[in-house]
Amino acid sequence: MAGLLGAAPVSRETQLANDRHSPALVVLVLAFLCVYIYLFTQAADEIGAPLPKAVADAVGWHPEKVFDDDNVSSELYVPMTWLYDNDDERFVLFVGVAIAFLLVYFLPLDLKRPSLVISFCVIVSILYGLRGIAGLAASHAIVYLVLHPARGLRVWLAGWPGFLGYLALGTYEALSVWAILIAVTCGVASAVLYRYLLIRALDAPRLAPCLRVVATQSAMIVALGGAVWEGLSGQTFELALGVLLFFWHWERLLLYYVDYKDGQIPADISFWSYLSVFMAPGQIGNWNWGVTIGQGYAYCQNNFYCEDKNRLIVDGLRLWALSITYLVLAQWGVYLLLAVLQDLGFVVFSRNRQMTCHFIFDGQVTTSTVLLTSLMDLLRWTAIWGGVVHFKVGLWRICGYRIDPYFNYPWLSTNMVALWSRFTFHYREFLVKVFYYPVFFRCFRTRPYLRIACATFAAAGVGNMVWGHLSEAVFYKGVAWGNIAGALRQWPYFVLLSLGITVAQFWLMRKKRDSRKPWTFDRRIVLDAFAAYVTLQFYALIHVFYHYCQEGTTAQHFKLFLIGFGIGGN
Repeated sequence: MAGLLGAAPVSRETQLANDRHSPALVVLVLAFLCVYIYLFTQAADEIGAPLPKAVADAVGWHPEKVFDDDNVSSELYVPMTWLYDNDDERFVLFVGVAIAFLLVYFLPLDLKRPSLVISFCVIVSILYGLRGIAGLAASHAIVYLVLHPARGLRVWLAGWPGFLGYLALGTYEALSVWAILIAVTCGVASAVLYRYLLIRALDAPRLAPCLRVVATQSAMIVALGGAVWEGLSGQTFELALGVLLFFWHWERLLLYYVDYKDGQIPADISFWSYLSVFMAPGQIGNWNWGVTIGQGYAYCQNNFYCEDKNRLIVDGLRLWALSITYLVLAQWGVYLLLAVLQDLGFVVFSRNRQMTCHFIFDGQVTTSTVLLTSLMDLLRWTAIWGGVVHFKVGLWRICGYRIDPYFNYPWLSTNMVALWSRFTFHYREFLVKVFYYPVFFRCFRTRPYLRIACATFAAAGVGNMVWGHLSEAVFYKGVAWGNIAGALRQWPYFVLLSLGITVAQFWLMRKKRDSRKPWTFDRRIVLDAFAAYVTLQFYALIHVFYHYCQEGTTAQHFKLFLIGFGIGGN
C-alpha cells in the first residue's frame, strides 16, 4: 500500500539526458570538500598552513564551543571505529567522497551506481578494517539470498555469506593464504547448505514468510533476545563490528521489505542493485544518524538521475553550505544566547538532563527555567542535527540522487504534523510506511478519528519507541537488559508525542478550508508565529521525559513537565 504513494519510475532515456558534464561544478564540489578538510581535520597543519583557530585569533574572534585542537570541533564524525582519531577519520571520509564523486560523475550510466558501491566498500574497509566491511557485506548477502532466492547457476552467490562471514568472524590474526583457503571452504559449505537446505525452506509456502521476517527483523530479534538473555543469565555478548554496522541499516531494510511486499522490486534484481540501495558514501559519516536517509529500493531507484545531475549538485552544495554554517556557527550562537539569558537573570541550563537532575535532587525550579531550558536544549540539538544531516543529504544529491531534505526549517512548523515532517522527514516516512499505513488501512475504517488515532499511536508511539529507539539504545550502549529498561522509561515522551500529532490531525480535519498558506505576510502572521512557538515549546517540553534523570521517578518527571505549564513549582 505504501508503494502506491511513491515517486514515479524514471526512464533510462531521462537518466541519459540528465548526465551532462559541467567542469566548473566539479571544481566547486572539490573546493567545498577542501573547505571541510580545512575546517574539520589537521590537514592544514601538515602543509604548514594556519589552522582555523589561528585565523580566528588573528581577526579577533574568540568564540566558545567552536574550536578543538585548533580546528573546528564537530559532531560530524565516523562512529564505531578506533583505527584512527576523529580528524584522520574525517580526512579519509572527505578524500574518499571526492574520489567517489569523480567516479559517479564521469563514468557511464551503467557503472555509476556500482562505482558508488565500490567506493563505499573501499572507504569502509579503510575506516573499519576488513572485518567491518566483510561482516556488513555477509549480513546483506544473507538477506538478499532469503528475499531473492538464487537458483541454477546463480547459486554461487550463496557462497558469499560463508566466505565473508569467516573474514568477519574468523580467528585469524592476519590475512594469509591459509585464512583465504579456510574462507573459501566456508563459502563452499554455505553454498551447499543453501542449495540443499535453505532453498527448500524458501520454497515452503508457510516457512518462507517466516524466514523473510526473521531476516528483515534480525536486528530487533538480536537486540531483544540478547537483552533478555543478559537479564536472565547475567552474561553479555558483544556484537561483531560488521554485524553492528548492518543492524544500523535495519530501518532502511524494513523500508526495502515494504517495497518487496508491494511488488516494486524486480524478481531478478542483481546483488549489485540490491547493495546499491544500502551501500552509498552518504551513509558513512555519522553512520548511526539519519539512518533512514535514502529509504528503500523504490525511493532510491526512482530518484537516481531523475533530474539534471548538475542541478542536483547545486542543491547539494547549498545544503553543504548550510551544514558548514550549522557546524561552525550554530553551537557558538546557542551558547551565546544561553549566556545572554543568564546575564538577564534567568536560570537556564544548557541540557535538559542537568535541569531534571537538579529538580530531582533540589526541587527548586521555575516555569521560566523549564520552558527556556527545554527550548535551549532543542535549539542546541537542532544545530548539531542540522549540520550533520544536511551534509549527508547533500552528499546523496552530489552523487546523483534527488533526496528530500531530512531537516527542513522545523521552526516554521505551525502544528505537530508539520514539525514531525520538517524535523525528521525520512524517519517519519519510515514510521508511516512500516506502521501507520498498515494500521490505517486495516482498522476502524468507518470511524475516521479513531482510525487516525490508532494509526498515529502505532507509528509515533509503539513503532517509534520500540523499533526506532529501543533497539538503538542496545546498539549504542550494548546488549543488556538495563539498556532496554532505560529506553522503556521514556514512554511518556512517545505517548505525548503521539497525542500531540493526533490532536493536530484532528484540528486539521475540522479546520475550514483556507487558501491562505502559513507565514503569508498579512495580519495573521502573528498567529503563525504564536502557533510555531507553541508547537516548538510543546515538542521541547516533552523531552524532559526523554532526557530523564536516572535517580528520578516518572511521577517526579511529570511534576516537572506540569511546572512548564505553570502548574506547581516555585
